[in-house]
Amino acid sequence: MRAFGDEARGLGVEVLTGVRHLGRAGAGIRTSAGAMDAGYTINCAGLYADAVARDFGFGEGYRILPFKGLYLYSSEPSGAFRTNLYPVPDLRNPFLGVHFTVTVDGRAKIGPTALPCYWRENYAGVGRFRAREFASVLGTEARLMLRAGFDFRGIALSETRKRFRRTLVSQAGRLATNVRLSDYTHWGHPGIRAQLLDVRHRTLVMDFLVQGDERSLHVLNAVSPAFTCSIPFARHVVEMAERSQS
Repeated sequence: MRAFGDEARGLGVEVLTGVRHLGRAGAGIRTSAGAMDAGYTINCAGLYADAVARDFGFGEGYRILPFKGLYLYSSEPSGAFRTNLYPVPDLRNPFLGVHFTVTVDGRAKIGPTALPCYWRENYAGVGRFRAREFASVLGTEARLMLRAGFDFRGIALSETRKRFRRTLVSQAGRLATNVRLSDYTHWGHPGIRAQLLDVRHRTLVMDFLVQGDERSLHVLNAVSPAFTCSIPFARHVVEMAERSQS
């Protein structure tokens, strides 16, 4: 990411971090660093993409539903696994299921979980807690528990069990031999998946979803593995923006 940032700056792009979006301001936006004018706005705000999109008149009927992903790291030496191992996907939901990933240092990790979150940035403890988000997300999840167009209740129950190391290692052990609980003791930093929910049909959006017009473009759903395909997908988004202005 630092290399991407350095290359962008070399092309004259100004990269700002730690800046909050506060709302729309004419053709541009209001931020915690002041108002910013833009000839064209591209919104890739992840967990807040739906909120930003609504400022521009898009994203109606959709809401981000956050899910927390945790990985459990192996203490085995580098090279114990030579390749990633995946289960056959369950096409009823967009989650990859528990699998083995070989990290950049040659070690293995298993996961992820897809734990329903209680607010958008529910990484750990009560950090970044926002009462309005808590009420909104919890209300949505409660309604999905009662009636949904997918098995939200089943996902919530099965994913909650993955909080326990024994359960996660047991599921991973179906993919490979000699997978020992004693080798998996270290939890990594959590990530949160910005999963889009179709509110009207109460279903999870399973594919990329981009909306926009001649002034702005909004990436509402970037499906996994979003970073893997980020460069060709970015090219696709830029081409959409160019076509909308022609």
